[in-house]
Amino acid sequence: MDIDNWIAAVLALRKAKRVVVFTGAGISAESGIPTFRDADGFWQRFPPELYATWNGLLTTVVTQPLSVAEFVLNVIEPVAKAEPNSGHQAIVRMEQRVKTTVITQNIDGLHQSAGSSEVLEVHGSLLEVSDTSAGKLVRRFERKDLMRIADCLHQYTSKKQSAETLILELQQQYPFDWMGRHRPNVVLFGDGLPEAVWAKACEAVEECDVLLSVGTSGAVYPAAMLPDNAKAAGTLVVTIDPQPRSGCWLEGDAGTVLPKLIHDTFEIQN
Repeated sequence: MDIDNWIAAVLALRKAKRVVVFTGAGISAESGIPTFRDADGFWQRFPPELYATWNGLLTTVVTQPLSVAEFVLNVIEPVAKAEPNSGHQAIVRMEQRVKTTVITQNIDGLHQSAGSSEVLEVHGSLLEVSDTSAGKLVRRFERKDLMRIADCLHQYTSKKQSAETLILELQQQYPFDWMGRHRPNVVLFGDGLPEAVWAKACEAVEECDVLLSVGTSGAVYPAAMLPDNAKAAGTLVVTIDPQPRSGCWLEGDAGTVLPKLIHDTFEIQN
């Protein structure tokens, strides 16, 4: 750990009146949710053009329903089982000391589960179903609801029940609209970001004194613009990641670095 970077981050946070925490898949990986961009072949097994766009999914579910069921199961089961980790909890402790806005690319709802009160989900939430025609929320799931859906999918993917039985069981768990209007409230490849949430995220970045970038590859745009926008405005951007990064980089995982950073910044008696 670069001690100069650590001291710079601590001192900046102590002076800050507004902090943005910008999180990516790395913080959720410590809660057992795989990062799709890791070298485990997820996108090789489920090509994004077939499984990560709405048009691709609608086509693929007709031609390869079992594969789509396996894809959905791989996405929702880890989220259903996940619990906030020490990184999420450290952010909540920081919120008790300084105004903190969480901007997350994650769709797992773990920041809210940990207790963060101001969370902007720029890629949506797997725990919500929205009506695409009316632009309103249809239902919000608990993790136990997702687990029931995962159990249904397990029965089908293990060939213990038919597709017809799967549909009948899913109808009891999910608010289906056969016109395709009720969809998980998530941003897939090629989708625009939710305008109101994105506007609030940009505003929070413009107004913050420090931006903590945690567990994000910086490869997914336009969300990856936010740390760059903060730097351009003269804001200190502190990057927490196991891999080397430019600027004020704190080496390590969120679950290790964030609790220590919050402790050294706010909880040590001077």
